[in-house]
Amino acid sequence: MTERTIQPRAGRAASRSSTRQLVARHPVATFLIACYALNWLVVLPPLRVRGGLPFQLGLWESLGSILGVALLAFLVVAASGGRAGVRDLAGRCLRWRVGVRWYLVALVAPPVALPLGAAVLFGAAPLRALFDQWALLPTGFLPRLLVGIVLFNVAEEIGWMGFLQARWQDRYGPLKACLLVTIPFALFHLPVLFVDEGLALALALLPALAVVHLAARVVMAWLYNSTGRSVLLVGLFHSSFDAAVWYARRITPGPAGTATYVGFAIVLAAAVVLVVATRGRLSYRPSPAVPPTGAPRRATAATGATPSPDRIV
Repeated sequence: MTERTIQPRAGRAASRSSTRQLVARHPVATFLIACYALNWLVVLPPLRVRGGLPFQLGLWESLGSILGVALLAFLVVAASGGRAGVRDLAGRCLRWRVGVRWYLVALVAPPVALPLGAAVLFGAAPLRALFDQWALLPTGFLPRLLVGIVLFNVAEEIGWMGFLQARWQDRYGPLKACLLVTIPFALFHLPVLFVDEGLALALALLPALAVVHLAARVVMAWLYNSTGRSVLLVGLFHSSFDAAVWYARRITPGPAGTATYVGFAIVLAAAVVLVVATRGRLSYRPSPAVPPTGAPRRATAATGATPSPDRIV
């Protein structure tokens, strides 16, 4: 009776151990495969519910960001880096003690830059609309910002910046990491385009969307590095930009989508300026890597060496 009880338990423990070892050996592949599988699942038409949240945002998309990106990143880090890795990622996600100027960059710069950019194209009309519809700031922009922070963008950046781009940045450098993350990040948004626009148009829009995403990854990498690797500030910027685009659509004349293109142009220009001004470093400074589970701690302590990034990517 004792053997019958112990053997199944030992088998389950061995199975869990082998799965964890597999994830620890291939954390990035595990993250991307599981992320795509979960997010494609929730956008299947039979399961997709339009809206469900304020500003016509989809509840399914929020769950995809929280469960299929943020939580998934923590699970993969737990398998590959153990408690030390989880503490490191959590610390970067909650890093709020940064200079006030970085909160201004993250939260104030987007809603200021978009109306000014629209004014370059349309003269004073967007600014007059801004003053005429000032009530949209507390009743529209701020609620849209809060919804993005709580339910979408911070969770999204836990996976894409805090997990994936941070790892690739330590291994390949900041610019190459931006380029590499852009590819899976753009593909991550393909299901949304597929459901809303159809597959043909989604595939046609994907290259242009990838260019904009690359520019955004550059700006956010600079902000991440400049704030001591704060995922929180990156998520705040992401949310503020999305809310600013929502607001700019209501004060910008011209065809539908004009404000979105203005926002894209501003991000592209900012990315070029940052690359030139920082000579491609984007304020990056190498940091000690978090050792994966099962790493020989004695050797590291004896030599004082930093574990190679290759061991955790």
